[in-house]
Amino acid sequence: MADPKDPIQRQQDHAGSPKRPGPPLIGRHGLQQLDLLMITIEVLDLRGSASMVALLQQRNTAMGAADRVEFWKWRATNPLRRTMQRNRLEQAQVRTMVGLVCDMAAHLYPVLHQFISVREDQSLAEARWTQLTKRLQNLIRQRMNPKRAAIQKFGDDEHALAMTRQMVRTLAFSAGPGGEQRLLASLQDGMRR
Repeated sequence: MADPKDPIQRQQDHAGSPKRPGPPLIGRHGLQQLDLLMITIEVLDLRGSASMVALLQQRNTAMGAADRVEFWKWRATNPLRRTMQRNRLEQAQVRTMVGLVCDMAAHLYPVLHQFISVREDQSLAEARWTQLTKRLQNLIRQRMNPKRAAIQKFGDDEHALAMTRQMVRTLAFSAGPGGEQRLLASLQDGMRR
């Protein structure tokens, strides 16, 4: 009989058993939303992608030092991507991505507030939203699979504007203390696998 206190036996048991992923933290829809939030960050901040990679490296996550390629692999688990990875993200990776989005949302909060403020001149606000929506549509066309119905809807300006507004509000909602819990809960809401 194996001694559970024996470190060699524990190591052999661990090495002999295949690593099973835990239950997913968020479903497919949540992954799509998370990646769309990151694309919205890239539209709001031209250095958004580089900033997220820098934040990721600063955090020096438990998964090891992640670089730009590793970060892209995580994001490519979004089923709407042109080039999709069929890997399943570990819970720690999802939590790290949620944390990055929240950190970036806090950094971009003055810009986000400008978009959601009701005090803005109406014509100026509409022009801002239109410009942001066009940039988001362009980035989505570049990165996403045009054959997917959800992406085809982004070709409709009205739908794209509604989605842009939703992404900006979600980012504003995710900034500040408790933002990670709020965002994670919204990504898990109505979880679909």
